Amino acid sequence: MKVNLLSPDIYEIEDFITVDQQTKILEYCKCLDESDWFHEETIGSFWYGKQKVEPSVEVFYELNKNVKNLFSNFLYIGDVALQRYLDKEPMQTHRDYWIKDLDYYIRYGIVIYYNDDYIGGEIEYPELGIVHKPKARSLVLHGGNILHGPKKVVGDSIRYFSTAFVRGSVDEPVFLNPSIFGDVEQHDGSNYP
Repeated sequence: MKVNLLSPDIYEIEDFITVDQQTKILEYCKCLDESDWFHEETIGSFWYGKQKVEPSVEVFYELNKNVKNLFSNFLYIGDVALQRYLDKEPMQTHRDYWIKDLDYYIRYGIVIYYNDDYIGGEIEYPELGIVHKPKARSLVLHGGNILHGPKKVVGDSIRYFSTAFVRGSVDEPVFLNPSIFGDVEQHDGSNYP
């Protein structure tokens, strides 16, 4: 794995997943029926038609473990969710940070990229002037309060990826694993707006 600092609080980790993991996930994606992406609980939401609920491939258990290893302290990390973007399914820029109740906050958003053979679909951080297309098998980690969103995927391209969110609290702040990130200066995120 190679860690690249794209901007303060935005990291790209190249080769986060292995070629074997990538192959298994892409084969799984390609064997899914179109109906597998549509779920009643997501009707009317942004995720309708974009997310496969509860991927049943063992490799996702490995990914969840590896994601948790990126941090030396956290309150909770949700499981990675398998997703896709098509040209008819754009996404607006947004911040991952939100408060479900007053006890915790989303400190980091995570995106794992399984392919890079799509046209468009770059991740954009408009307030920072950054537009970046991560390599396949990379992970991007950004602060939950940073405005971001993907550019539109063009034509018949499909961008396959997963997201996860890292939560912290005042009592359980989120810290990056120093054996992976070194001694990078990090804000604990507990005073996000």
